Amino acid sequence: MRKVEENCYSNLMENVSDPDLRARLTPDYKVACKRLIMTDKFYPAIQKPNAELVTDGIERIEPGGVRTADGRLHELDVLVLATGYHAHDFMRPMKVTGRDGLRIDEAWAEANEAYRSVAVPDFPNFFMVAGPNSPIGNFSLIQVAEVQLNYIMQLITQIQRAEGVEVEPTPEATKRFNDEIKAAMPGTVWVTGCNSWYLDKNGNPALYPWDFQRFRSDMAAPDLDDFHIS
Repeated sequence: MRKVEENCYSNLMENVSDPDLRARLTPDYKVACKRLIMTDKFYPAIQKPNAELVTDGIERIEPGGVRTADGRLHELDVLVLATGYHAHDFMRPMKVTGRDGLRIDEAWAEANEAYRSVAVPDFPNFFMVAGPNSPIGNFSLIQVAEVQLNYIMQLITQIQRAEGVEVEPTPEATKRFNDEIKAAMPGTVWVTGCNSWYLDKNGNPALYPWDFQRFRSDMAAPDLDDFHIS
């Protein structure tokens, strides 16, 4: 991580000549605390005479433009709101209903929690790819999806072999998995102090705290003791 940080800073030093602008472009958090953006276009663009970096907070939007906290009005013809999306909504606003009418909104009222990111107690035969705490911020999503899909297909095969119709993780196994996730998070860069979309409303990163080798090993085959099959 230190090497990555050194390379990022060297890139900034080599491509931004103005020391004041360079200082304002230097993050006050560790590298990878937020998602890394790879581009060779931003530094040249922000240094053009028709561009300005404004880091003051926005006080309000007015007919003439944007008023920042320092009292200055930035006059605009066009304002683009690049606010992103609700990263923690997953499949919502689609309505997902489980056993006895339980809604996914109710099950996830306090936090988005799943068993190994792919299944939720009381939602039989409901499977997810790239669900809560999938390693989407540090590994290839294609590889992650392939591993998870293979795991899901094994669960479906188990239903067929048992001549059952339903499979779902137990609440105990789901809690154990999520407790392990939370206990491992303090050792990751995502909780070192920055405000990123990784963090949910409780400040917990919706990511996977271990390496890909462990992910692949843990997802090699389902532990059937962690499931109800009927």
